[in-house]
Amino acid sequence: MKTAVQLRTLAGDERPRAELLLGTPCDLGQGRLGPVARFESGQVVAYQIRSRRRRRLFVFRTLDVDDAFAVAVPGVRPRVQLLLELRTAGRIRLVRSLFAYLTRTGRDPSALPDAFYARVGAMLGGRLPGYTILPSLLSAYRPKPKRARTRRCDSPRKADAAKGKATPIDVVQGAAGSPRQARRRDA
Repeated sequence: MKTAVQLRTLAGDERPRAELLLGTPCDLGQGRLGPVARFESGQVVAYQIRSRRRRRLFVFRTLDVDDAFAVAVPGVRPRVQLLLELRTAGRIRLVRSLFAYLTRTGRDPSALPDAFYARVGAMLGGRLPGYTILPSLLSAYRPKPKRARTRRCDSPRKADAAKGKATPIDVVQGAAGSPRQARRRDA
């Protein structure tokens, strides 16, 4: 199912402006209030609504079906899975720089899991600067290089026993096969 996002250009001071910050629509159509962008399911979209002094940024993932537990975002139909909702200019600026960083490094924001965006939301609520936390957040989602597999052998004790060497446990136990028999012999 496709998700429709209403885009509005600035027509006057009293009308809000809605624009896309992230996401590539599969097609654009014309609506009564302006252009309408349609997105395929599973994509991450950043959608900003501006009025006179207020700004709101919604980062959401489009869904396959209309879910009753999904969130209704203004100007977006059907409901979507909301990942981030921001209201302050500083946090919006940080998320814009995050998306610029992801684009610059060649990462697809739609390929990142929802847990990543939950961590970003927690980071934005904290006091540490984003440039110190962002590399550690993304390091968990890097593809790890494949290492050469080493052949696993048995434990060192079994390897020594196979070679005919006496293991430390054999020395302690003596000729007896179990510790209980060794204690009986020593008593």
